[in-house]
Parts: sequence; structure tokens; C-alpha cells
Amino acid sequence: MERKEEDGSLHTYINKEANDKLSELERRASEILKKFEADHIDWSMDMFRAAYVNAPKRKQFYAYACSIIQDVYEKQGRYQKAAISRDALTSLMKYDKYLEKKTFQDINVKYIQGYIAFSRKADNSDNTISMRLREVRRFFNLAISDKLATREQYPFSDGGEDGKVKIPKMLPTKTDQYLPMDSLRKLANAQLDNYILDRTRHLYLFSFYCRGMNWKDMAQLTENNFHRDMVVDPDTKEVKEVTMLQYQRSKTEGVFVIQVTENIQRELDWFAKNSPLCSPYVLPIISKHVDADKMDDYLDQIRKRFNRSLRELAALLEFPKSQRKVTIYTARHSFAMAMQNQDKPVEIISQALGHQSVETTKHYLEKFSTTRMAKETDIDLSM
Repeated sequence: MERKEEDGSLHTYINKEANDKLSELERRASEILKKFEADHIDWSMDMFRAAYVNAPKRKQFYAYACSIIQDVYEKQGRYQKAAISRDALTSLMKYDKYLEKKTFQDINVKYIQGYIAFSRKADNSDNTISMRLREVRRFFNLAISDKLATREQYPFSDGGEDGKVKIPKMLPTKTDQYLPMDSLRKLANAQLDNYILDRTRHLYLFSFYCRGMNWKDMAQLTENNFHRDMVVDPDTKEVKEVTMLQYQRSKTEGVFVIQVTENIQRELDWFAKNSPLCSPYVLPIISKHVDADKMDDYLDQIRKRFNRSLRELAALLEFPKSQRKVTIYTARHSFAMAMQNQDKPVEIISQALGHQSVETTKHYLEKFSTTRMAKETDIDLSM
């Protein structure tokens, strides 16, 4: 018997092989009908055909993972979770350009071990690798529940010496990953002859003044993100016209609206006067035309160069050694701690950071409050 396969190729079956194939096709059809019945779906032939044709694709790791992100996380409004999962897939795609064709069986122990080695060579921390692998493991567990993968194919160790991959442990986040006020003031008032370091300084300050805006969102700001609006001054109660900065945060897809303060405007003016800008962008980060599908990789490389300059700047300004591993992300931490150290209400800090709940903000601040706690609890009993 000759049969055209789903990929278009022709295959000649012997009787037993043909019967096995027919049994497999019948089993797939039966599973789809049972699912329709269990979900109380009044199905049509078009619905059955779509489910039948797409069923094999769900056994592919990438397609299944994307379906979880889109049909579960995003529909439930879990945008931060979706962003973390997408980051894991993006990282895997960098390791394996043929990821979209891989089945769950292909994502085996050897594959995961190769990915870990690749990630470490790319200077990813164990925390980053662990976070991404936990997403891969979650996809496997869901696929096993959906009967699209088997426990035998599972590449991760459940504990003990089973020859499978042990996901690196998440290490506690360091409490010094922010700049205190004295370092921030030193940064803001520094007089530098080195243009690269001075531009680095201004970009960090812009992020800080914009409540810790992340690198990708900063890079893609254009004039379209700014508009004029009428607001009421909270002190004088007078109505005045101001400039507003509005953008969609790439990490959570939440919409941020920030009033352009004198500090923010001063940084924008500096960039306009001192940096060659690539139209239509307002910050000197993207310096050439970049295709949309290559933008993430491009920004990642530029960010790494920026962080190296930032660490060089920290050393030049003689920051304490604990603060010399500063990155652009610490601007968000620094902003949160500056607000807390000025005794701003946690509700205000939460809204400024775009957190969905005050509890999230409390946990966020707890990671960085060791130094402040030491000062508050250091009771001097000496006379």
C-alpha cells in the first residue's frame, strides 16, 4: 500500500505496518472525539478536521510551548509569566535554530546538557539558566498531563542519581544590587571627559528618572511616545500643560504613563544636543536600521557593551566594590530603594513600579533592605 504522508512524501507500507498506521490514525480520531465530548463541544466536521490536522504539531515542543503561552498564560492575564516563558524559548532558539522542528523526544538529557554548556559560554548566570530550564520543565510536565509526552522522555532529575539533568539551584539575590543615594548623587554630578562614559552616565540617569525603565523600552522610544496633556498641580491646584511619556512595558505589556519632569527633560535635551540619533529614536541606543526579527539580539549585544561601560564608570567614580557590578537593571532597584529611603508610602512605590499588588512591592523591597534594616535596628546603649 502506498500512502502520501503529512509532509507530502510517499511511503509504501507492508500489511502489518499499514494496519498499525491505520490503528494510530483511528486512535487519534477517537481521542479528538472523546475530548469534544468531555468538553461538551457541539463539533462540526471543520472543527474535527482542524483538530485532526493540528494534533501532530502539538507533539512538537516549540508549538506546544507557544500554545501554553498564548492559550493559557496570556488569556489569564499572566503577562509576566508569559514573558518569562518567551524568554526561555528565545534562549533555546539561539542554541538551536531548528527548535521549531524538535519533538519532546528530541529534548533529551544530551540536548539539555548542551544547552547548559552553551548558556554558560554566553556568560549566563546559574540563576538565569535555572529560571529558563524551569520553564522547559513546566512545558514537559504539562505535555505529559496532556499525553503528548511520556515520563520516559522526561530529561530532568526528580532527585537522586538517575542520570538525568539537575537544574542549577537558584542562588539568593544579592542585596547590594542597587546604588544608594550617595553613589547616585556622585553619578549625577560627575564631570567626565570621556564621551562614551558620559553617555553611559546619562542613559543610566534617564532610566532612573523614568522609574527604572528597562533597556529594550528605552531603546525603542520615539517622538510618538510623547504627547502634551493638561494636569492639575497637586500643590497649587492650578491646571497646567505638561509633556507625558507613554509606552507599553515589554516585560509585562502594561501601559506606563510618566510625566516628563525637569530631570527627564534635561536628559532628553542632552541626548538631542550631544549624541547622533538614529531616526525615529530619541535615545542614542539603536544606531542603525535593524530588522524586527533581529532587534532582540541587537539590543542584547548593545546592552552588554553598555553594562561594561557602566562598570568602568563605577570604578572610575570609586564606588565601593560591592557596587561595581552595576547594570542597567539596577536603575529600577535604585529607584525603588531611593523612594523607600525617603519614606514614600509603599502604595506610591508600587504604582510607580507598575506592580499589580502592594504585596509584590513589599517582597521586591525586602530583597534590598538589609542595609537600611541594620541602621534602623542598631540601638546604641553606650553613654
